[in-house]
Amino acid sequence: MLFLISLFIALLVAFCLDKPLKKFPAAFYITAAVLTIASIVIPQADITISSRFVRDYVLGIFSRGALGAAFWAVVMWAGALPNGSAPIKKLMPIRGELSITAAVLTLAHIITFGMQYIKNLINGRTGNGDAYRDFVITFVLSLTMTLIMLPLTVMSFKAVRKKMNAKTWKKIQRLAYLFYAMIYIHIMVLFVPKAQKGRDGYFLSVLVYSAVFIGYAVLRLRKVYLSKNEKVSKTVPNAVSACAFIIPLCLSVIAARNTDTKPKELSTSSGSSFEVPEDTSQMPTETTAASATDTKTTSASSKTTTTSVTTSGSSEETTEATTEEKTSQNNEDENSNDQQNVNEPEEAPQQSYRFKNGTFEGTGEGYEGKVHVTITIEDDTITSITANSDDDPDFFDDAKSKVIPQIKDSLSADGIDACSGATYSSKGIIEAAKNALEQAMN
Repeated sequence: MLFLISLFIALLVAFCLDKPLKKFPAAFYITAAVLTIASIVIPQADITISSRFVRDYVLGIFSRGALGAAFWAVVMWAGALPNGSAPIKKLMPIRGELSITAAVLTLAHIITFGMQYIKNLINGRTGNGDAYRDFVITFVLSLTMTLIMLPLTVMSFKAVRKKMNAKTWKKIQRLAYLFYAMIYIHIMVLFVPKAQKGRDGYFLSVLVYSAVFIGYAVLRLRKVYLSKNEKVSKTVPNAVSACAFIIPLCLSVIAARNTDTKPKELSTSSGSSFEVPEDTSQMPTETTAASATDTKTTSASSKTTTTSVTTSGSSEETTEATTEEKTSQNNEDENSNDQQNVNEPEEAPQQSYRFKNGTFEGTGEGYEGKVHVTITIEDDTITSITANSDDDPDFFDDAKSKVIPQIKDSLSADGIDACSGATYSSKGIIEAAKNALEQAMN
């Protein structure tokens, strides 16, 4: 979804703002730089952004590299479209400016995740097994792409290009093909495992990125072939191009299909699992039996009283009446005492609580940045607990659904089980919750 939104923005700039971009390129570079700096500084600062839309779609479009990748896609396709076509007439005059803008926007992703990669590498937080392999691959690819992108970006400025030999400039610019291929590999390494686990949006992302990058490669090779064989019929190249596009696209779809067959756990809105109620089918029977017993006892008591009254003489009736008057008087006295007790209740002992009432916030270190947890406590009961972070939304949501219910139920951050596959996000939530609870301690 982020890439589709970014692609729309990039195409809007390329086709609707092409003349201002050509005439005032510095204004676009500065704007891109300001947005890049903001997307880097804000997540690093101790600022709590509770809105997921802002974190994922406003800041995320820069920090996750979606907007930069979209601008690179426009630059790529400008070199693959047929010569003389209307789109290429629009794009080719501003291709250099688009490349520089794309590079500036990509720096947000490089710096944000580059710092995190280095930090994780130093702290040994590289994961195990497949996670370690993916970490190494993405780290190497990111470093190599950065080393390719920076000189190509500098060479895209007209002042630099004019000072270089045309053939030398063109040979160096061919490294851009390697750069484009590495972008696609980088994305697939990150997205395919998530798509296989059925995470929302990643299958669509794999499909869209594959269509854009595979389509570009096919059209670029077709263009090269036709430029060298101008008299050849286009029927065969077109058929081969169609197959060359469809087959790899299908393979990418097959690779990204959901292979996670584990049933999803039903959960409430707070992330806690639904509990199956105990079988209470015997409760009405037991209650009925108890009622029947009480009825029998009362009936037997009534029969005894009746017998006693019937067999008594007339002298006993007078004694019985006197006794009833005394009993009535005693009952009135007891009711009067009870009324006084109700009007003058005894003072209840003051209850002591472990935690203060109120809302408390703590921070912890997640996988890709700070984790913020806000806890509201009332009479030693957590009435509300929220968490947000710049970590991967899917992994962070998994961690929240596993960790937060445990903290809420136990009123503690000790002995909490982390979510498998989202260990660092889980530890960040636990650390932040522990910090918040320490502040609330009486």
